[in-house]
Amino acid sequence: MAAEALIDHYARAFLESAEARGLRREQLCPDAALDDKRFGQQELAAISRNAKMLMGDEFGGLTEHVVPIGSLQLMCELTTLSRTLGDALNRAFRFYALLTGDVGFALEVKGAVATISMTVADPCRDPRCVLPEWWLLFWQRYGQWLIGEEIPILSVEFEHEPAVALGDYFEVLGGNIRFGTTAARLCFAAPLLDRRVLREVEDLHRFLAPRPVDLVSVDGVETGLAAALRSRLQGHLQRDRVMPKLEVLARELGICGQTLRRRLEAKGLSYRALKAEVRREVALKCLNDDAMPIHEASLRAGFAEPNGLSRAIRSWVGVSPTDYRAMVAAGQTVPEGSA
Repeated sequence: MAAEALIDHYARAFLESAEARGLRREQLCPDAALDDKRFGQQELAAISRNAKMLMGDEFGGLTEHVVPIGSLQLMCELTTLSRTLGDALNRAFRFYALLTGDVGFALEVKGAVATISMTVADPCRDPRCVLPEWWLLFWQRYGQWLIGEEIPILSVEFEHEPAVALGDYFEVLGGNIRFGTTAARLCFAAPLLDRRVLREVEDLHRFLAPRPVDLVSVDGVETGLAAALRSRLQGHLQRDRVMPKLEVLARELGICGQTLRRRLEAKGLSYRALKAEVRREVALKCLNDDAMPIHEASLRAGFAEPNGLSRAIRSWVGVSPTDYRAMVAAGQTVPEGSA
């Protein structure tokens, strides 16, 4: 597990904040009563989530005023409506400026470098200096998720001194990190601010779902472009019953078809293969619904005629749509076809 000491450090910060406000360790995590235990990803997730929920404060008691539960989700919903990453970050920072005066975020661009900075009104309420680290890392990770690609950190600075070995910080934030500076800031390449937001509100349930805290990787970023395209293809099938051309989807993302094709090729993907995957997923899902007529399943999967679905099912699993349904209903293993 990467950055073990840093994960333990964050867990203890939320634990101590909750205890200072009268909560018991066993309320936060069954294993939290063990002082000599190093907390891991599961424990950090449980402690931070339970501390915030029991205190009704999404900042875990580390600021003077409570930030109501649900604020993060609302911010995420608003930012997924943004056109670009830059728009999303500015919208998020305005949201928190209206919500609380205890912390502040700002985005500045100078030449080819974009900088996210953070201020904390009362650092004494955050004795382990978790807020700047936690939130600057969050904005980088959330930004990656929004655009579906990595945002390499050019440099990062903190006003406080390191709490754990530098190796843990390097694993998470890269090697160009400084402590004891005049401000907390994270820098990355400014052109990334023009990347289109690929995620939609409907995608948030997965991003916000409870899970072990991984400080290094972001779920869906490596395949973020493909995941976003699949989501949009499914939306087109649901609304229009047809698959759009690559150029149509590219225009929705604010890029040209050639750029989209080049990005797919760089990841070893093809638009044709993505469409086939989505069509298969939708078709099999529809066939799993016994109440849906086969001709309706064919239309929802984007086939112009029922025979198209029949041919496709036979190529995928080697049986007819009716036989496939019977096998699923009987709990039998569906045979693999030629696909």
